[in-house]
Amino acid sequence: MFLNLQSMKKSSLILIVILIAVFTLGTISAMAQDSGKNPLVLRSIILELTFSKNVVNMEVSENNSKCFKVINREDGNEISVEVEMADDQIEREKRNNINLIINDGMESLKIYQIIISPELESKSGEKLGEELVLEFMSLGIIE
Repeated sequence: MFLNLQSMKKSSLILIVILIAVFTLGTISAMAQDSGKNPLVLRSIILELTFSKNVVNMEVSENNSKCFKVINREDGNEISVEVEMADDQIEREKRNNINLIINDGMESLKIYQIIISPELESKSGEKLGEELVLEFMSLGIIE
């Protein structure tokens, strides 16, 4: 998913994005357990965010890795998230991408927010400037 932040007004940088993620549900796990085998369950989800400039260069990657959090909108509890960035010297085509990996803590039918700090910075020194909030709903659970 590409978000064109340059064409948006600063006042409208708070976006609501509903990402409907379908996860393996408990009923499927229960059926697999009944067969005497280990169940097939979803262990993590990767959300790829694509920016208009290089945000993974080693000059900004440490700062940028701290600019993301995921929270449950209802209760404000933070969900553990791993920030993954490619090495722009090796994988140049991934220099504008940041992956958020959520391994656990999500519940079914809950709305979550990805909050991106205004301090997110490109290699050339431009900052996001305003907090960006993206929302998505989980239709299942991560086991």
